[in-house]
Amino acid sequence: MSALLTLSVSWAMSLALAQPPVQTPTSAPPPVQTPKSSTTTTTTTTTATATATTPAGTTHASSPTPPAEAPKSAELPAWDPSATGAVPAAPPEPPVPVPVAETPATPPADASASAGPKEKPGPPFYTEAEMQQLRVRHGLEATSPTSERKSRWRCLIADPTCGLVVEVQATSGYAYRVRQGDVTSPGDVYRWNSARVQYDVWVSIPTLVEQRGGFKYTRVSLGPKGGIIASDSKDIWGNVGFAGRYWFKRGRWSPTIEFSSGLAFKVAGIQKPDGRFDNVRSPIGFVADVGIGLGGFGAIVLGGQFDSPLAREDVPERARTPAGGMFYIGFRGNILWGAPAVFGVATHAAALRAVNAP
Repeated sequence: MSALLTLSVSWAMSLALAQPPVQTPTSAPPPVQTPKSSTTTTTTTTTATATATTPAGTTHASSPTPPAEAPKSAELPAWDPSATGAVPAAPPEPPVPVPVAETPATPPADASASAGPKEKPGPPFYTEAEMQQLRVRHGLEATSPTSERKSRWRCLIADPTCGLVVEVQATSGYAYRVRQGDVTSPGDVYRWNSARVQYDVWVSIPTLVEQRGGFKYTRVSLGPKGGIIASDSKDIWGNVGFAGRYWFKRGRWSPTIEFSSGLAFKVAGIQKPDGRFDNVRSPIGFVADVGIGLGGFGAIVLGGQFDSPLAREDVPERARTPAGGMFYIGFRGNILWGAPAVFGVATHAAALRAVNAP
């Protein structure tokens, strides 16, 4: 009976060991790819079966058999993509950031205050303080004029604010005269004191202009002039030339330097043979003067005149114009304000009545 029991237990154990091992569901490992040149390897799993042998004729109680554990599969080698020629996929490119306009940081209030005055975006590029320093450096006024000064007399009296000026000048003064007598007698010279009156028309054209801001001022004027010269012996001379004026300042009463010169020629006088007042033909002389004045109103002048002799053989000696000349000092001014015209007429009348020319 015990032998039969022993056989049935042995058969049951053999039947249990003969069944395939139960494997737990696991994730399938990746397929192993090997190069074509390599040989296929086979993995053999050996299962050891332990059989308990019991000597015959021994009767004992059997203990429960522990469940069989599934054999662990062998670890597979890591997959190498370079062995099969496969190219791994490129990693995704990182996203490109979108540029965002940066807002400049606002400087603190104290920093902008300590940095000084803010520059203007356009002209003028100088501040008012810098402009005042520039004016002082060049000898100008600290502040520029806001309005232009208007000239009087409609520019018939010269003014620095005027452009083209047409003025009538009258000169009256004292003259020291010299005239040659008989040319055949050496040292025959006549000298006497007389008066001189001259009336001229000046056309003053600005040739040097000073600009201050939007206003212009005449610094130097120059232009043609012409007029007549009256003497004590009823002789009348004409003169044609040019005259100029230099302004030291820009005011109406600015100090000036005046200068004029021209050619002088006799127009009319007393005929020597018969004593009649008639046109007289004479050579060309020369006249020039310089003066210091105030504005265009008047000036003290100092000048001279030379009368060349008429050297024609067909003119008799008693009718020949002798050589002569003069030095004079006087006052010249614009006749519009009256005084120069009065002085000129009075001087001319006094010379004709009180002076006897030799």
